[in-house]
Amino acid sequence: MSTSYDQQHVEYPSRKRMAWLTVGAALFVAAGFFLMFDDASAKESAISSVIGLFSILFFGLCLCYSLVKMMKKEPSFVVDEHGFMDSSSYASGGLIAWRDVENMFMYEFMGQKMIGVKLWDEKAFLDRQNVMKRKLMAVNSSIVDATVSIAQSSITLPLDQLYVMMVERWKRSNKRVNEGSNYDLLHNE
Repeated sequence: MSTSYDQQHVEYPSRKRMAWLTVGAALFVAAGFFLMFDDASAKESAISSVIGLFSILFFGLCLCYSLVKMMKKEPSFVVDEHGFMDSSSYASGGLIAWRDVENMFMYEFMGQKMIGVKLWDEKAFLDRQNVMKRKLMAVNSSIVDATVSIAQSSITLPLDQLYVMMVERWKRSNKRVNEGSNYDLLHNE
């Protein structure tokens, strides 16, 4: 891990975690097929079929996502002096500049630690996302006052350490921007 402000910190998905996600998703897809083709009574069969179909569709997408992540050698998270690039999940934020960040905080949701990032112009950010990602992010934003949430699941560095690194770089970037605007004010008078 690099602690120098000027160097990038790059995180790759944990192969072990992605393997467990793949196995779990495959099990839920199999359970979905079992529910769809179970020989229960007609009323129970209809309910089971609907639940099975949703299980196959949702966990099938999770399975595809985890397989692609395991095969690609792309970083899941990059932090540098300009901002961060988050591709750690399907609902990840992508490239975000520090100047666009209003606030950052740690929170816990359903027993999982997360980093919440609130953006100054949430609407403009959401408008740049595809429809599915925009809906997922809007739901997340209504639950927690964060436009982007970063989970530990596909990041190997402990989330507390990543949070400290991000906050330091964000504050340093804001300080640099403020010093630049003060410089401009002094020399333009």
